[in-house]
Amino acid sequence: MSKVYETTIIVKPDLGNDQVKDLLNSINNFFSENSVTVGYQEDWGIKNLKFNISKYSKGSYKFMRFESEADFPNKLDTFLKYNTDCLRYLISKTVQKIDEVTPQINKDN
Repeated sequence: MSKVYETTIIVKPDLGNDQVKDLLNSINNFFSENSVTVGYQEDWGIKNLKFNISKYSKGSYKFMRFESEADFPNKLDTFLKYNTDCLRYLISKTVQKIDEVTPQINKDN
């Protein structure tokens, strides 16, 4: 039975536009290879971090909500863990609808 999950990824802020697009394309390809439905994506922009992560004081936040089987979040965890452009990430199960807009999109950076 599939469930709805969401992930927030903090990416290095000094990546060029092409590098960010390549990273997002590789993540989307990983989703499609595993037959996972991505319902919603947002770019929250560059925000200050509470504490430095690998000498970075800012991070570019990416958000996505997807529907998958219960074993996929572990695969995604392994995929993101070994990606050097991701500073941190969080994968969690949600009760939100897969295409529901987050309140974060309306906030200023």
